Amino acid sequence: MTLESFNFMPVSTKAFLLILLYYILFTKFRPPIRRQEIQGTLKQVQKLLSAHEASCLQSLRNLRKKINLLQSNAGKQTAKPVNSTCPKLDAPINGRKLGKSHNVGHEVHFLCDPGYEIVGSESRVCQESLVWSGQQPTCREFNECASSPCLNGGTCVDEVNQFSCVCAKGWAGETCQTASTLPASTTGPYVRPSRCSIVQGTTHCTCEPGYTISGRDSYSCTDIDECELFHNGPAGKLCLHKCVNTPGGYRCSCPAGYNVTREGRSCKDIDECATRQNNCTKDQMCVNTYGGFQCVRVDCPKIPHILYICILSAPSTPSQIPCKCKPTWQ
Repeated sequence: MTLESFNFMPVSTKAFLLILLYYILFTKFRPPIRRQEIQGTLKQVQKLLSAHEASCLQSLRNLRKKINLLQSNAGKQTAKPVNSTCPKLDAPINGRKLGKSHNVGHEVHFLCDPGYEIVGSESRVCQESLVWSGQQPTCREFNECASSPCLNGGTCVDEVNQFSCVCAKGWAGETCQTASTLPASTTGPYVRPSRCSIVQGTTHCTCEPGYTISGRDSYSCTDIDECELFHNGPAGKLCLHKCVNTPGGYRCSCPAGYNVTREGRSCKDIDECATRQNNCTKDQMCVNTYGGFQCVRVDCPKIPHILYICILSAPSTPSQIPCKCKPTWQ
């Protein structure tokens, strides 16, 4: 046994070995010694044991300090704040986001404005990996005509939060579900099917410009006779001469020999002579009149014993017609 191994033994073991050594050395192999010598030896053993005990206690105190320091450092590390939130989510265009918390385990929901439908995830959850579940949604304009609501060959017109049907000939109603049997006297360009749409459960029917709703079912439109409606109105007649009703509108007409002016209400005489819209011969002169023209034959006055040739091509009055005499005559 070495001294180094002896130092690392427990205190109780060291005491036992020292007493045993003392017993062997001083009792069995030596003659009896005096009492004072024994007490001195025991005091030395006691001092040695006390020194070893003090060293052991100091080691224990140092070990406790190190353990406390490690525990303190571990507590500080766990107390540091840890990011436990997911990235911020934005509401989709034409939509809203419900829920403000971005912590792990929390959920947010998405809604679209009226007239739009959501494409993507309606709800997303913040996962432990700090990543949102699902995909960012978008709001797409809802197509009311996607389900083909118009029946019997009707054409669907997509509108804001509603739709309307343009029915084929012989059908009427908001979805062209009713057979339309109009009398023969009411068919033609002066009668058109109405355009109906359903808004919040109520049917609304409209007509093209120049037509008005007619019939008990409100499924047909009749032409408005503007000429009759404004015949004696406070603003005066639509036309200064004659008003002609047309499908969805009207037009002004003029008598023969007149044209409609640019503003479309009055009439202007046509100058057939200036525009050469006449059938006068070379020996006739064209005279413009209101609504027409006249061809006038010009005869030179008779002078005795004078031979002359009158130039009839000039557009002048008979008294101003120039005449040219034959040679040897004046």
